[in-house]
Amino acid sequence: MRPLLRALLATIVVALAIAAPSGAILNGKPDTAHPYVGILVTVVDGQQVPVCSGFLVSPTVFVTAGHCVAALGATLPAYVSFDQALTEGSDLLSGTAVPNPAFTGGSAHEIAAVLLDEEVTEHGYAQLPSLGLLDSLNKRKGLQDRSLTIVGYGANNVVKGGFDFQLVRSFASSRLLNLTSSNAGGFNLQLSSNPGQGKGAICFGDSGGPVLLGSSDVVVGISSFVNNRHCAGNAFAFRMDTAESLRFLAPYLVDL
Repeated sequence: MRPLLRALLATIVVALAIAAPSGAILNGKPDTAHPYVGILVTVVDGQQVPVCSGFLVSPTVFVTAGHCVAALGATLPAYVSFDQALTEGSDLLSGTAVPNPAFTGGSAHEIAAVLLDEEVTEHGYAQLPSLGLLDSLNKRKGLQDRSLTIVGYGANNVVKGGFDFQLVRSFASSRLLNLTSSNAGGFNLQLSSNPGQGKGAICFGDSGGPVLLGSSDVVVGISSFVNNRHCAGNAFAFRMDTAESLRFLAPYLVDL
């Protein structure tokens, strides 16, 4: 576990501290283009507690980060909302959290899922990438376009003493920086986390959200961690175009 660096929402501290809707994702804008992106929620003492972001890849399979499901433990229930803004009146869909047996903390094996009890068909789905998609793009001579889209419900601003959480689904543009840095470790992609010049950044609470290729619905990464408490510099996402990620999801997609 990377202390303080996970893009995990500090749920117990900010539970239900929901203000008027604003942009989440640093330098982001409220999102209506990716309705398949939702927020993972649990319930503690009768109150809903936001946990992480995530996304649908089928009517019943909601993908999120490994550390998000690990945060639920064996006892906390899993719910998902696809409302653009999470409020006390939001619809919550129940599901069963499916941890990745290989995930033991850190930044490896950062994929997990929630299997929804009811099918969700009205929000569309993120598209899974082909195996090695990012590697093949990197090998193209003269590749210029490394644009990405990040979506999530995380902090929309870093403020003195903490973060401003609006819990609104938001999006921003980002950029692929590296697939081979020492932090990337072969399974993470490194993306820009410098809000500015029209770009945005993931922050705490955006964990589990999709990193989409360009302006498409093809998800190439799962937002995982940032390098510092200011959510600036670089950020990392677990790659979806790997044999591990596609193999983890395969048993739950057999009917597609």
